[in-house]
Amino acid sequence: MSATFTDADLVTWEAYASGGRWGLPDRPKVVFNCLSDPGRRPRYVEFSGGDEAKAEELVHQYDEATLRQMLRESKELE
Repeated sequence: MSATFTDADLVTWEAYASGGRWGLPDRPKVVFNCLSDPGRRPRYVEFSGGDEAKAEELVHQYDEATLRQMLRESKELE
């Protein structure tokens, strides 16, 4: 499940947890996918606070300000 939010430029994003390397639950990522501009590359931050289940739980608990901050700190997914 994803959380949807709007950034400071009124661009709509979804955030969701994804498994770590090779889909393993260790070192998951929080991925940001742009909904309002499909041409934008997805972005991510590594989640260091637990496994994928914990990352998913926290994505749904974070407020929009926290998700915006994470998006600002994210890297482009390669």
